[in-house]
This record gives sequence, C-alpha cells and structure tokens, in this order.
Amino acid sequence: MKTMKTMKTMKTIKKFGILLLTLLIFACNTDDIVCLFSPIVGTNGSLTICNGDTVTEDELFNSIEGFTTSGGVWTPALAGAGTYTYTIDAFEGCPAASVEVVVTEEDPSLVGTWLTIDPFEDGSGNLTIVFNNDGTGSFEDSDGTESVIWSSNDTQITILQPGDTEDLILNYEFDTCDKVNLYETPPPGEEAFILVFTRQ
Repeated sequence: MKTMKTMKTMKTIKKFGILLLTLLIFACNTDDIVCLFSPIVGTNGSLTICNGDTVTEDELFNSIEGFTTSGGVWTPALAGAGTYTYTIDAFEGCPAASVEVVVTEEDPSLVGTWLTIDPFEDGSGNLTIVFNNDGTGSFEDSDGTESVIWSSNDTQITILQPGDTEDLILNYEFDTCDKVNLYETPPPGEEAFILVFTRQ
C-alpha cells in the first residue's frame, strides 16, 4: 500500500513533467526545427532525344545521376530541347533542393536494329534489319540471317545483298525516331506496300 508521501511525490513529478512539456512546445518555433532528412535529388544529367519529340518525366528521371526522391516538380512544361529543373520544396526545416537535366535534340538515325512483325501475306514471320554505323548490316527472318551492305541519303536506302547484281532501293520516312516506314516506289497507279519497323 502506497503511503501518503509516496503519492504526493508522484503527483509532483507528473505535474512537473506536464509543465516541462508545455514549456518545450511553446518555446519551439519554426526556426528551432532541425532538418533530419534532407531531400535527395541526385546530380545533374543530360539527355538526347529525337528532333520534334517531347521529353517525358521518365526520360528525365532516368538521366539524373544517382538516387532521386519523389515529391518534386519538373519545370518548365515538358517539350523538346532545353534545361529542365526538378525541385523539391523546403519542408520541416529542410531547404529546397533541385537538379537539372540538359536535353538536346538530334535528327533520327537509321543506325540500329529494326523489327517488323509478320509483314508478308505468306506468313513467313518477323523480319529484323540491322544497320551498322560502318555501312554493314544484316537481314534476319525465318530462313536465317544474311549480311548486307547499305548506304542512304535523305529519302532512300540502298541495300546490296551478297550474290545480288542489283541494289535494293527502298524509300524511308520516319514517324518517330523509333519508327520508320520502308517501301519500294510503286508502279504508276498502284499504292506502295509499306513495312513499318520499330527500333529495338
């Protein structure tokens, strides 16, 4: 059984604790708050996109060096070439933090690996074309892979396959940097048979 003295002591301690907590709350203001977890935004990066394309947030985030926390905002509005800034506002005593990505544009390039899916009426399967930067390349379909030599101007690709005595000349048009249409010039009065290739 607690004595009167013990109970009085406990009440005094309780009152003192409440008073101390109250004093701490009123004494604290925004200037006293210590930043415990500063926002992490990584370091500046760069990105190259296709001429005429609009950059995406995923592309910008993937171009930042290091780890980036969520909750920030990209400015200015996403468009083409330019400098984009990702900013996390100040919060709970922590200062604002930002990082930049410089975006440049380039014209689309035929160099790369391109795929069209089952383009022929005979159902012969997918066709993959590889255009290397040195003018070499390959065609790959259900029958195997064949090496080619290629060159291009602004509108046409010239392809020579081993054993052929005549070049294959194809017109090309880019829908985007990652999608190109290839077709032969049709006879007068006929429509072109267009193969749509996507970059892999």
